[in-house]
Amino acid sequence: MTAYSVQQIKFEFISYVKEFGADFSAWSVGVCDDAPAALFGEHGIDETRDIWLWKPAVSPIAAAMVRDWICGRQGAAALPGEGRHVYLFRKAIA
Repeated sequence: MTAYSVQQIKFEFISYVKEFGADFSAWSVGVCDDAPAALFGEHGIDETRDIWLWKPAVSPIAAAMVRDWICGRQGAAALPGEGRHVYLFRKAIA
């Protein structure tokens, strides 16, 4: 599996959020070892209805740096966890 740098993930996540209105306060960002399990299991994300994205970082430290930057600088909600995968989601409005 390809691993991505901090800058690559930040750029891709920012571009993705901008496609949906650029309001980071509506998004949550987390890190973990198994992004699909976290997204679809732990957080109950609907794979087809909700908006989500995840990327493997080069290290757990890199993943945490992405989460901390997006949450601290852009205003997304930080989710607890550790691991190499960085994920973000915005649940669809019911």
